[in-house]
Amino acid sequence: MDNKINETPSAPQTELEHTFWGRRRRFPDEVEAEFQIEMERMRERRMRKTGLAAVLLYSAFAISDRVMIPDAYAKAWAIRFLVVVPLLLFCTFFVYRIRHAAWREAILSATLIVAGVSLPWIAGLSTHPNAAHYQTGVTLIVLFGNIVVSLRFRSALVTSVAMTVIYGLALGTIHSIPPEVRFNNWLFCFAAVAISLIANFRMDQDQRRAWFARLREHERNQELSHAVELLARLSAEDALTQIANRREFDRRLDIEWGRARRDGTPLALIMVDVDCFKNYNDHYGHQAGDACLQQIARSMRGIPQRPADLVARFGGEEFVALLPATSEVDAALLAERMRVAIVDLQIPHATSRVSSGVTASFGVAAMHPTGNQQPAALIAAADAALYAAKEKGRNGVALHKEGTELTLAAGVVH
Repeated sequence: MDNKINETPSAPQTELEHTFWGRRRRFPDEVEAEFQIEMERMRERRMRKTGLAAVLLYSAFAISDRVMIPDAYAKAWAIRFLVVVPLLLFCTFFVYRIRHAAWREAILSATLIVAGVSLPWIAGLSTHPNAAHYQTGVTLIVLFGNIVVSLRFRSALVTSVAMTVIYGLALGTIHSIPPEVRFNNWLFCFAAVAISLIANFRMDQDQRRAWFARLREHERNQELSHAVELLARLSAEDALTQIANRREFDRRLDIEWGRARRDGTPLALIMVDVDCFKNYNDHYGHQAGDACLQQIARSMRGIPQRPADLVARFGGEEFVALLPATSEVDAALLAERMRVAIVDLQIPHATSRVSSGVTASFGVAAMHPTGNQQPAALIAAADAALYAAKEKGRNGVALHKEGTELTLAAGVVH
């Protein structure tokens, strides 16, 4: 039996799970690479909607620019729509055309930082008292990058630290706000950044759990499919000869019998019996007998060429060949080729009453199933033909037709 049946495929998965959840919080390099590829595909699918949402939200604040900083509205409009929005649109439609993941992350981080810098930049161009409130927008951009865009944690951390520093520097330039208020605003931003980083990390872990669960499910389904396929093959295969067994022959005979009845086509059967095989076993031993049957099975299996043809072990030293849509004469000619192939093996048989080498007798029958006829009738006809072949001296082919046995010996049809 295949050794794979005895394997324990869950062991590597258990080790991987322990490594990830117990200590490293990161998959081994090879698995990590597969995970990141899957995540990049997911981000790429979402990027267009995410990017368009960023463009719309960022552009919407241009409406408030008119009333909040009327003295710098034109400059604010230029910064928003000539600098930041084009970068956002580039990321939306083109960033995932860049194949290198590190470059993609760097461009996304840089775009978010530019969007964050644009707000203190706009505020610095205005002398209006409302300009001081523009700094708070930096927090929204950090939240968007860490949670909505879902940057990789390392990129999110670098971007968040940069934005927090920029926000702190920008607050330091606003002298109209008391120091304690500036510190409170910066602390609020810092807290929001920390919360968004925690959320980013949690999402990454949840994605890893979900991906790992899908991976395990996929692998287990593959293992189950392989096991089912293997068991089906083993249940249909003769253990000794590795051709179809009697159970599979009976199943296929029923199927082909029904098909022949529906289509009105003939169904042919060849029955084969190895001549004097008991004498062979007694003289050479059962191990040699098994090897002999294996060679015969291989030689017979190589004769039929159509996928629907079936060569099976019928039992002991008997074999059968089921041939859909095959006439009696064509089946007899195929049987003769099998007979010659067995002779050509030149397996010595010192105790044979027929030849100095191993030979076989063949009985051939073909029917057009009609009415209440059962598949057993075809087996009985082929068996009767096989008996006739043995009666006529063995190592020959006999064809059963309408109750008459016509002998086909040594390759000549009579």
